[in-house]
Amino acid sequence: MTPKEFEIRLSDAEVQLSRIKHLYEQWFQGIERIEPQIPRKQFDRGLHELRKVKPRNTALRFRFQTLIQRYTTLQTYWRRIGRQIEEGTYRRDLLRARRRREASRAEREQERARRSSSPVELDPNADLNMDELIADASDRMDELLKAPEPSSKVATLDLEAPEATRPAAAPQSEQPAARFGKPQSRRPALKREKSNPAITPSRRAPPAITTRSKGPGEARMRQIYDSYVEAKRSNNERTDKIDYETVAKSLKKMVPKLDRKHKGKRVDFKVVVKDGKVGIKPVVKK
Repeated sequence: MTPKEFEIRLSDAEVQLSRIKHLYEQWFQGIERIEPQIPRKQFDRGLHELRKVKPRNTALRFRFQTLIQRYTTLQTYWRRIGRQIEEGTYRRDLLRARRRREASRAEREQERARRSSSPVELDPNADLNMDELIADASDRMDELLKAPEPSSKVATLDLEAPEATRPAAAPQSEQPAARFGKPQSRRPALKREKSNPAITPSRRAPPAITTRSKGPGEARMRQIYDSYVEAKRSNNERTDKIDYETVAKSLKKMVPKLDRKHKGKRVDFKVVVKDGKVGIKPVVKK
């Protein structure tokens, strides 16, 4: 092989190595799905043929040795990154997993906040027949107006009584309005015996009501809220949707249950970090 041919093939090998390097970078970034093994094998065959020739030109020998050293360094780098990709410890994969985890956590927090604090939203696209609603309401009002009054039933029963029990008819001009009282029972009333205080057993006095704790006051509640917000900021959690009224309302709802469970002991709250998340834990003090 002449020095001119060796120089041409050496230049082609340098171009091939640069192309293989770009293909590996695309594989590392996820653009290419598989490792570029075929172009690398072709480069290895061309490099093996160049090693058989030993040119006398010092410049060509220097370029060839530089190409071999560069290829050796790139081989070590490619092998290390490929092992990390197989083991799942590559920085690109870790960042993607973290972004997916943070996105799912943000979606869960938004869904929880929407369910707890957002008002009921009506569907504007739902079909609503106002004519049907008005017709149903009119039929209902007609039924209520046509329903008989309770006093008419009592008057009918009284008119169907025997003639001996009917009252004497009064003149039409002076007939008063009919009044119906509560019917009296024909059973004789049972006489209640007076209780003798000497015989009647004394009832036990009701147990004294234990003074129940009302939970932390307004100042303590404000202090708990400030500690809770500060802990969330230190833990790199969102605090833009946390307000004092929501936190105070949630804690006040827990106070009666804790009070019944611990029978009047003083109830307090403290901010804790559990499983990487900030929360508020009730504390019962003697």
